[in-house]
Parts: sequence; C-alpha cells; structure tokens
Amino acid sequence: MQKVFVLDKIGKPCLPCHPARARKLLRQNKAKVIQVVPFTIQLNYVIDNPVGSFTVGVDDGSKHVGVAIANDKTNEVVFKGQIELRQDVKRLMKQRREYRRTRRSRKLRHRQPRFNNRTGCKILPSIRCRKESILRFLKDMMKRINIVGVVVEEVKFNHAKHRWGQQFSLVEQGKNYLREQILNLGLFYRSIFGYETKTRRIDLGLSKTHSNDAISMACTKNPFINSLEWIIKPRRTKVWKNNPTKVNNEKNGFRHYDLVKATHRTKGYVIGSIRSLKAQVITLRTRWDNNFPVSYNKAKLLQRFNGLVYVF
Repeated sequence: MQKVFVLDKIGKPCLPCHPARARKLLRQNKAKVIQVVPFTIQLNYVIDNPVGSFTVGVDDGSKHVGVAIANDKTNEVVFKGQIELRQDVKRLMKQRREYRRTRRSRKLRHRQPRFNNRTGCKILPSIRCRKESILRFLKDMMKRINIVGVVVEEVKFNHAKHRWGQQFSLVEQGKNYLREQILNLGLFYRSIFGYETKTRRIDLGLSKTHSNDAISMACTKNPFINSLEWIIKPRRTKVWKNNPTKVNNEKNGFRHYDLVKATHRTKGYVIGSIRSLKAQVITLRTRWDNNFPVSYNKAKLLQRFNGLVYVF
C-alpha cells in the first residue's frame, strides 16, 4: 500500500493519508487530484496547524541512490525508492571538448582558447550531476511532505594510501557540496558511516538493497513500511532543439518520458515510462525491461512528468 500525499488549499504539506480516506475526500468534493504519480491530492480548505515531520535517508552512490522518507514520531516509511543516475556525463563532456578543438582547426566559428581562467573551487560536472539529482528529488518531495532533515551515508578516504588523492578526494568534494546545498535548503544534516548502516539493517531484519539501507538510516526503531518500491529517473532539463536524431517528440498523443498503462497478452497490465516512439509500437522503461514494446491502441496516459520520472 502506498500512502497518499496531501496538500491544503494554499499548497502547505500535510500528513499523508490512507488511500480510502483520499477516495472519501474526492467523492465528497473536498479535494482534487493534482498529480497521479506519486498520487497527491489538494484540499479545498486551509489547515491551520499541519502535523507531522519527516526525515529522508540517502544511501549515496555513483550509479544508484537509495532514498527513504520516514515519520519521525511513528517510524512509518511513506516513500522509498532508488534514483537512477546518469552515466554519460563524462563521455558527453569529452565529446564536446573534442568538437570545440576541431572547430578551431577548420576555420569555423569557435571560441578562442582560454588561459588562467580557473577561478574558485569547482567540482567535476559528472559529480555535480549526481548530487544535483539528489537535490532535485528533495526539492520535489518537499512540495508534498514536511521534510525537516536528511541523513546521508558518509565515506572515509585514506589520503596516505592512494596517491591520486593525497591532496583532495573527488568523493569528499561531492559530499561537501551535497552537505552545503542541503543546509541551504533549511534542513538539518546528519551523517552516518557504512558500517553503522549495515549494523542497523541487520538488526532491523532488512535485505540488502539501496532503499533498505536508506530506511535503516532514517528509522531508529522497527519501521512500518507503507510504500511501493519506486524508481526515480531525473530528466534532462535542457534539450538541444535542433538535434537531428530527436525529430519525433510526440506521436498519437504520447511524448517521451510519459507514464502509461498498457495491456499485454502475456504480462497483463504494464506500467512504464516511454523510452521511444516507433512507427508501430511504444517502448517502455519498466522494472524488468528497459525496452519493453507495447501497442499504441492498448496504452493509456497516466502522468506527464516535468522534471523527475517516477515508475513503480
């Protein structure tokens, strides 16, 4: 069962409710649906003193990030999932650098080489993209739930043992950047080490997954899980409009990254995010297949995402 997120009339986050209570509010015209996935309703009246405070556990990684949101008072987990991070940033940055350098030798419009322009302490674009994905998730969930703090898993780096990190560590740079940005959001920040996470997870009797590691960081006692297992994929915020390979952006009312529900002859009901729009079929990103084909006629639009894509 997945709890329903609730907002009041002015958009203030309230305590998540049971799906039956949400259906009752919708039938009585006391609320309206503002987002299907994750299901969020907005009340027609203002709540003066909303209750409930929540903590987010973040199992930070280079490819997958486990997240979990738990109630501070009842240890109820209202959301858990895994963020799929981009792995092509380094390759695209290298490709852009090579294109820029070859334009200078072909007498085309180009930027002149720069010298001595490295000002300030900047982190690598690939590391910044990973941390920004976590921050985008936090900002999106803060719109529908009262988050007061974040617990992040820290790592230790042996500067004396590894010669490539004697002066600094790229991992530590990313962690420091994430901590500064979380504090700028007005949330309290707490760190925990990996061995502590493992001990808590074993004591709670949870299996080894990224989301369960995040649950063990956010909960101090036995958790009561009321959430599906979500997959969060950050969309690219800037798209090259003149890209010749992206000529088909919409077909039969469907767009890329739309969440659809389709019927399949062997799988039954299939829910996934649109990966490509082909001539005869749509290919979906699902939990078991990253390129699952379904028919246009048997697909129904559930949600059109703007920034983050949620799949369950």
